[in-house]
Amino acid sequence: MKIIYFLVKIFDDEKHAREFRSGQLFSSRLSYFRNLEEAQDSNRGDMHEGVVSWLQPDQIKLEINGRIISQLTKPVSVKMNWHDHLNVFCIYAAHNGGFDRLSQENLTAFKKQLEIPEDCLKLGKYAVVVTSFKQFIERVKAATEKNNYSLNSGLVDYYNPDTFSGIFNDEEAVFKKRNEYSHQKEYRFAFDTGVTGKEPLLLDIGDISDITMQCDVADINKLIEITLPIGKIE
Repeated sequence: MKIIYFLVKIFDDEKHAREFRSGQLFSSRLSYFRNLEEAQDSNRGDMHEGVVSWLQPDQIKLEINGRIISQLTKPVSVKMNWHDHLNVFCIYAAHNGGFDRLSQENLTAFKKQLEIPEDCLKLGKYAVVVTSFKQFIERVKAATEKNNYSLNSGLVDYYNPDTFSGIFNDEEAVFKKRNEYSHQKEYRFAFDTGVTGKEPLLLDIGDISDITMQCDVADINKLIEITLPIGKIE
C-alpha cells in the first residue's frame, strides 16, 4: 500500500498559488486535457486521457460493414464521451513508492523517491505544499457533499502502452494513464457536477493556509528532510 506524505501543486502565477491556499480548487474538464496541445511532452496534455479500452493490434478484430480490417499497426483505444464533462483536479503526491521499510542504507534513495522530478518543476515558479493529506481530503469531500457533486479520487495508476492490453471500468479509466506520465505521481480528484459543457469548476473548500506552505519551486527539494533515530538526511 502506498503511503502519501505530502502533496505539491505547482503554479506559474503567484496569484493562483495564493488562491489555492485560500481554498479555491480550479478543476478543468477532462476534455481540456484530451484536447490540449503543447510543445512540452508528458506534463499537462494527454489525448489518451480516460481510455476505457487499450487493446494491442494482435488482441483485437476490427470489422466495418462486414469487412475485416487487418494489419493494425498501433493499439486501439476506446473512450467514453461522458468522461469529457468530468472536472479534474490534479496534484503531485509524494509517497513511499516501493519502500516498505526505511533504514540508514536506503534513506538516500527514499529521499530521492520523494523529490519532485525536473519535468514537474518546469510547470511553474511557485509551489504550494499540502502538509496534511488527510485534512485536505476531508475538506475536499466536505465541499463536494455540500454542493451535491459526485466525487472519485485516488492515485493515478500507470500502464505500459506497448505491452498492456485490456479494459478498464468507467470509474477507474479516469485514473489510468500511460507510463510516460509516471513522473507526475499524480493524485486526482474527478468531480461530476451533473452539468455538461467545457467550463472549469472552481470549488471552494475553505481556507487551507493552516495545512499548506508556499515556496519557490527551485527550493522545494532542498526543503525535504528525513529524520530517523540513527541520523538525519537533508
